[in-house]
Amino acid sequence: MSTFIVVGGAGRTGRRITERLTKDGHRVIVASRDPEGEETVTLDLAGRVDPAVFAGADGIVITVEPPKDPDEAEAVMHAGVAAVAGIAAHEDIPVVLVSQIYLTRASEHPEMADRIAARARGEQALRTSGAQYTIVRASWLHDVGTDGVRVEQGDTGEGRISREAVAKAVVAALFDPSASGKTFELYDDPESTEPDWSTLFAALSPDPES
Repeated sequence: MSTFIVVGGAGRTGRRITERLTKDGHRVIVASRDPEGEETVTLDLAGRVDPAVFAGADGIVITVEPPKDPDEAEAVMHAGVAAVAGIAAHEDIPVVLVSQIYLTRASEHPEMADRIAARARGEQALRTSGAQYTIVRASWLHDVGTDGVRVEQGDTGEGRISREAVAKAVVAALFDPSASGKTFELYDDPESTEPDWSTLFAALSPDPES
């Protein structure tokens, strides 16, 4: 049994990741600003990130929604993610970050540009931290379960993705070394079946060295 810290594990996507890991027999500690339940810990990415929260973890998942306020988004999505990445690098704990599409084309959504920019800086902080990492860029999220997915790189696509598919990708990435050092986008693909994640991960290009 492995122990995983899911930052944002009480959210709509985080709950699915937590449930999937728990079902597979792993211990999951949900890190949240307002924790509820026994296997939880208080963590506010906008404040001081205590390394003790991650002691003994075999993996970390970060799946949080950016605040609408630009300064708060910067504090959470950039500074907060960077702080976790630094701890993970020091303790040699792999990280899977749930991000989003449009990070290289924020001008297409000016109403979200500040939040997208903060996410992009958080992604880059993770890449340069020295931690093992995988970045899963979700397209527009929805709650209808689907089996097939389309995996892309380069942030040029459009589409939607179910939260359940994101959860499956995150869990698969936690256990597959071929996903390490890679960033990819996820979209629904109704024409395909349940993916072989190892095959998909192995076919992806690693991120350029920063």
